[in-house]
Amino acid sequence: MKPLIIKLENKKVVIFGGGSVGLRKAKYFREANLVVVSEEFKKEFKELDDIELVEKELTTETLDQYIQNSFLVIPATDDIELNEAITRKAMSKDILVNQVDGELGDVVVPSTIEDEYLLAISSYGRSPAFCKYMRKKLEEDLGPEHRLMIRLQEEMREQLKSQVESQAERKELLWRIMRDEEIWSYLRKNFYQKAVKKSREIIGERNG
Repeated sequence: MKPLIIKLENKKVVIFGGGSVGLRKAKYFREANLVVVSEEFKKEFKELDDIELVEKELTTETLDQYIQNSFLVIPATDDIELNEAITRKAMSKDILVNQVDGELGDVVVPSTIEDEYLLAISSYGRSPAFCKYMRKKLEEDLGPEHRLMIRLQEEMREQLKSQVESQAERKELLWRIMRDEEIWSYLRKNFYQKAVKKSREIIGERNG
């Protein structure tokens, strides 16, 4: 397995199941063109905007109808055998599947931290609890200064594009900025403009 970040806008994602697992998946995949098919739904589904709720019995005909032309299918019913049947049907059509309770399927949803950055943690489905533990530890270690460093790197990167022709040299200067403890000290104190000034001094040193 390899991690990928995929834009899901305008891609059809279908969830089968309107219970707690389906709700969690619906919240995660709201960016997509999302359809949730179930015989009944938890009331919290009504609070989610921009998703299509289809109240239908999950017959073979229903599965075929909604699996067709999907980008990703998520079997999230409380019936393991039904979930496996949905998985096999989708995979037979070369459609990606995130199966939540079995070994079939080819998509694993990682535990994520989303801010100015995206960090994903996966145990390849072996221990969701460990992923949550690691996410919590990372969240404790990451502070506002890390968001500011991304902003600073973006600003300096744009500046360097017009000043330094060599990509290798631009890369080295950005790393020097990132490793500079004085800059990190400014960012921890929210002195962003001082960090910008110091970064420009580092860039200016290349000519001196």
